Amino acid sequence: MLKRIGIGLVGLLLASCAQVQQPQPFQLAVAHINDHHSHLVPRQRTAISYKGEDHRLQSGGFAAVAAAIEDIRNKHQHVLTLHAGDAITGTLFYTLFNGEADAALMNHVCFDAFALGNHEFDSGDKGLKTFLDFLAMSDCSTVVLGANVEPEVGVSPLTPKTRWDSFQPYTIFNVGGEKVGLIGLDIAIKTKNSSQPDATTTFADEYTTAAYYVAELQRLGVEKIGLLTHIQYRNDLTLAEKLPAIDFIVGGDSHTLLGDYARFGLPSVGPYPMQTVNLDGDPVCVVHAWEYSQVVGELVIDFNGDQVASCGGQSHLLLSPDAPHALAQLPQFWAKAGDSDVTELLSGYQVQLEELTMQVIADVPERLCLKRMGPVPAQCGSGTYSDAHRVVAEAFLASAPQADFALQNGGGVRNEIKSGRFTVADAYGLLPFSNTLVEVQISGAELHQVLEQALAYAVSAGGSDGAYPHGAGVRFAVDMKQPEGQRVSQLAVQNRRSKAWQPVQPEQTYIMITNSFLAGGNDGWKLLADLQAQGRVNDTYVNYAQSFVDWARAQKTIKRPSEHSTLSYQPVQ
Repeated sequence: MLKRIGIGLVGLLLASCAQVQQPQPFQLAVAHINDHHSHLVPRQRTAISYKGEDHRLQSGGFAAVAAAIEDIRNKHQHVLTLHAGDAITGTLFYTLFNGEADAALMNHVCFDAFALGNHEFDSGDKGLKTFLDFLAMSDCSTVVLGANVEPEVGVSPLTPKTRWDSFQPYTIFNVGGEKVGLIGLDIAIKTKNSSQPDATTTFADEYTTAAYYVAELQRLGVEKIGLLTHIQYRNDLTLAEKLPAIDFIVGGDSHTLLGDYARFGLPSVGPYPMQTVNLDGDPVCVVHAWEYSQVVGELVIDFNGDQVASCGGQSHLLLSPDAPHALAQLPQFWAKAGDSDVTELLSGYQVQLEELTMQVIADVPERLCLKRMGPVPAQCGSGTYSDAHRVVAEAFLASAPQADFALQNGGGVRNEIKSGRFTVADAYGLLPFSNTLVEVQISGAELHQVLEQALAYAVSAGGSDGAYPHGAGVRFAVDMKQPEGQRVSQLAVQNRRSKAWQPVQPEQTYIMITNSFLAGGNDGWKLLADLQAQGRVNDTYVNYAQSFVDWARAQKTIKRPSEHSTLSYQPVQ
């Protein structure tokens, strides 16, 4: 009898231990955005196709972002609110407020964590420090993450005393009694080469850094681990498969739209959320939220113990309340009134913005003429080619230190530059479209081909002289009397250091900076669309007018250029 009782007690104890050790279910929701790029007000004409009809609808804006995130918080018990980088640069709200407006609205939302993106460095380490100081001016206490960002201690304003003065490599949240670790990563090579960090600021390899801090979190007993990254969607998928213990990735930089949007004519690349596996073979939930304050993601992760049991949720494209009712009822769209407090806060900045656009940023001693194609009229006074196009191309090139030359189409510059005071408003009148600067990897032979395509389109029956190429760091002679394909000669590129001109080599690869309109193959520049399809076009997401504002401010005086990309021009007749 005693033996049976003893065995029974042991059995009860073992059963009790087994019960304690059973993995416990836990659900975590993540509300997230990325790459809002100072787009704080709604976009007015987002194209959406539905049931055979094309709609031009108002979308996004930070008031809608705030309201949608609040809805998600009210819907779920355990929520993290994350921003995956590139909060700043892209509109006048950054140009004129240096991150203050972005920080004020982000503080109203109160993100739990924010990852540094490449464009956070567009105004150098000092500019980033200014933005982070604005972000710290609230009780919100957003954790700024950048595990692989390495400013020089004692040199960079970001790190006056220690490596982690302005940001952290990771953070650990206590969510409903569960520890959730989050590591922040910025895209290394792109930030160093395509943005403007201080020369002494370096960026470590993303994988090596992530692996190090995953191991550190595990040593601290944290097994629910996420990455808040700004390294592009495809890189997120690759990184997930190479790392152990990763459960979710909230990413940015590639402006990737995930979810059921392709049937509405929108550029979705996959489901929301995307699910892959980590090095252990366990599920990883990967999400992005497109661009420009237009989408709020709602990721829902069900854990069984410390392992992901399922990835769920929904991305929400934000529409105004007057959107068609049939669209508004679909789960992938969110059509409600924006947060009234954010609307009021934003209106104050808009009033200031209207005043600040009249801010003088440079002086213009003499008129800079504009001519889409061919020599300017004799009465202009310069006696050569289009001055306005030349200085625009110079601004493009100045914004991209890694580029070899810049090219711009004649139709992309809309005004001549009058003598006198030059304002921010003048810059946005000069370059009024919603274009961004893009980098193109192009061979010498391909460069010659695309110039020939532009010239052919400029004189074709259905074409436009707005296709004519203007540049900086590149020059060529044009003879329109020659057969198509033989009109460009003396093609050369200038070495940016030595200033020496070198003939373009057909097999050599160059980096060209141009605008996103041309990168899509428009205005007859068809080859660029092919290069984009091959993955040889990289969008910097810098607004092209902003680049001119920055350049004009640095110049202080916009002088008439002494040289142009067109060496000589022979018309058809």
